[in-house]
Amino acid sequence: MDADLYVPVDGWLHRTDPRVKFLISIVMLVLCLVWRNWAFILGILILEHVMLATDHVPAERIGWVWKILAVLIVFIVVLWPVFDQSGTHVLWQWGWLRLTQENLLMAAVMGLRIPALGFACFITLFTTSQTKLVRGFTSLGMPYKAGLTLATALRYIPVFFSIFQSVSDAQRARGLDLSGKVNAAGKKRNVFVRLVDRFKSYLPIIIAVLIRAYKMSQSVGWAMESRGLNLNRNGAKRTYRVNLTMRIADWIILAITVAATAVSVWLMTWLS
Repeated sequence: MDADLYVPVDGWLHRTDPRVKFLISIVMLVLCLVWRNWAFILGILILEHVMLATDHVPAERIGWVWKILAVLIVFIVVLWPVFDQSGTHVLWQWGWLRLTQENLLMAAVMGLRIPALGFACFITLFTTSQTKLVRGFTSLGMPYKAGLTLATALRYIPVFFSIFQSVSDAQRARGLDLSGKVNAAGKKRNVFVRLVDRFKSYLPIIIAVLIRAYKMSQSVGWAMESRGLNLNRNGAKRTYRVNLTMRIADWIILAITVAATAVSVWLMTWLS
């Protein structure tokens, strides 16, 4: 597991100001939620893949997104016609189940909308480091303490997961059974009892991780206090290690995004 979604490559999206990427993601999210035209959503999905490919994001990362979204997409496409019985152009009917042209079209729209929404978020997450991500939020008005909390959480997610894996491996080496498939007599358990026993077997690991987390939180708190966190002085101005500056390329991408959004809204209104 790689808790940091950032892909360290040198691409045009990586060099773009994070605030511009925030705008691009928000625009794509809103348009995909508002628009119900399958061709438009498919166009956004293709555009997202082109943006990631031209930014040199590895195909393995793009395939990983499709892998985690595949089950959800299949469920939505299959179950949407079952729960949505609207439409007048009936293509097939069996009892209460009706497949119409309208509900199948909406199933296709929803099946395309899920990956389009997902990739709209991953455009920013794949191409923005944690430092610039948090700095972009704080430059837009997020309180400094909230940004610091977010940065600390993102920083220590992979650390705590690594600790969890290390403790689990150590307990397995000492004979701890984490699967919960068989009892002490060697007989197989049913699914419910297996889940309960598996949760109980993870309790010592969770406790060890929590103790380690408490010790680390003390060290982090002392380090922040020694660096003057919450130190109030008259006329003092907070400085940042990472400063964001809009380049000419950023202004061009921003202008293209605004223009494309205006054209999309006009097209949506005209077709309606």
